[in-house]
Amino acid sequence: MKHIPEVTDDMISVFVHVLTGGDINKRLAAELIRKLGPEARRDLRAALRETDELLDDVSLQEMRERRPWKL
Repeated sequence: MKHIPEVTDDMISVFVHVLTGGDINKRLAAELIRKLGPEARRDLRAALRETDELLDDVSLQEMRERRPWKL
């Protein structure tokens, strides 16, 4: 998953635009995604999946720490 810095910057910008929210940022994120090649899009999807799984793992761990008897 190595990309030239410009592609990596675009991938990071997609996250920033989505996190910032709003229609304009959504359009900007979509434009950046359109510029990405197939490999970069695949890697972006994989990063999103990993982030989603990480959020689930953190939430479950926090639940275990707060209420170990329920899990």
